[in-house]
Amino acid sequence: MPASQEGAGESCREKLEAVVRAYVGFSLENAALLDLMCSVKKDAQASTALLKAGRRWSELIEGQRRGDVREGPLEWIGVPVFATLHGFADLAATGMIPPEAAERGLDEAIAFILRGCAPDGRA
Repeated sequence: MPASQEGAGESCREKLEAVVRAYVGFSLENAALLDLMCSVKKDAQASTALLKAGRRWSELIEGQRRGDVREGPLEWIGVPVFATLHGFADLAATGMIPPEAAERGLDEAIAFILRGCAPDGRA
């Protein structure tokens, strides 16, 4: 399937959930790489392209267009989304969230993210 058609029928909610699960899955499988990636972003020598990539909110933009994501500047919506996502991933990857609690915790983090993005505050 061409990339432009991948997930064409998926809702914003489904896409955000898939992104969150993929990010956390990557983080759990590659904890050292996640740590390295995040430390590079703090480096004054980090490339402009890397910094810009960290600020892309394409799923949120599409969600706003479709009415699935509340109105407002994307940074105000996207920063809490990424902070929740990355915070959960980091806690799980470092063992601060026990593996037996990670799946339930991930479900709760996703629900929290979706509520925060929803136009009426309810996912």
